Amino acid sequence: MTRSAVLTAAALSILAVQAVASHFLRHDPYLPSPPPLSAIPARIGNWTEVSEELVPPAALEMLGPDDSLARIYQSSESGQEAELFVVYYKSQLGTKNAHDPKVCLPGAGWNPIDSHLAQVPLSGSKGSFPVNYYRIKRGADEQVVLYWFQTFNAVYTFEQQLRLHKLIDTIRDNRSDMALVRVTVPVSGQGLAKANSVAVQLAQIAHSQMLPYFAPTEKSGS
Repeated sequence: MTRSAVLTAAALSILAVQAVASHFLRHDPYLPSPPPLSAIPARIGNWTEVSEELVPPAALEMLGPDDSLARIYQSSESGQEAELFVVYYKSQLGTKNAHDPKVCLPGAGWNPIDSHLAQVPLSGSKGSFPVNYYRIKRGADEQVVLYWFQTFNAVYTFEQQLRLHKLIDTIRDNRSDMALVRVTVPVSGQGLAKANSVAVQLAQIAHSQMLPYFAPTEKSGS
């Protein structure tokens, strides 16, 4: 098959997928009615809320979530503080959506000094879920950041994955609800290894706390 024939076949395939998608996307999407993020307990596991953070209005305007949460928790075991930040969307079909935090970190003056994919053990299970690991620095300040995109049936680490599965989930299940979950831990005098351990602990709990927001629905495709 010639190159032009391959390109033509690929273009036709894309058009076919778009046509099928547009047919299904014309239906009203399933919009869940979860509890507000503020209902996440002030005490979760060994973590206790010490303050509620204000998300800048400009950030909320840009992200356009249906709900958001920014809290500082403190571990009763280590005394270490960490931020839990969540933006939640009932549907990804709107004009605004969460974007990869690594895009805005440099704009806030933070520079990545280490980044890779990591696995966080699932609470009470032998499994795990993937997260983006970032170690960032601004002046003398250093932080460990773990974040992921959580949906009703999976966890993703890249926007490209999220967009592809948004289309698949919308066609198959008529839902595209999603949350961006981010855990940030300062690298204090306790050192990097402790900050990494603390970040994993809170990420594990945060993942389990988000599960009720993605409860299955018997008629999600209706």
